Amino acid sequence: MTARRPAGGGAGQESGRPRIPLICPRCGHEQQVVPGGPERAVKVVHVGTGREACEPGDLARAPDDGT
Repeated sequence: MTARRPAGGGAGQESGRPRIPLICPRCGHEQQVVPGGPERAVKVVHVGTGREACEPGDLARAPDDGT
């Protein structure tokens, strides 16, 4: 038996489950995925700044992972 999806319940739509935040492994701030297109790659950016790179001040406060 295969699972059935409700009509119009394709990828990218809410499924009733809580959203799990994407957290930057370097600075610990929330990130989001920016969809790509035919001429653009998919990017992961910080929510507050919209940039891929961490802010230098955030890296100074990041917890040391022991590496």
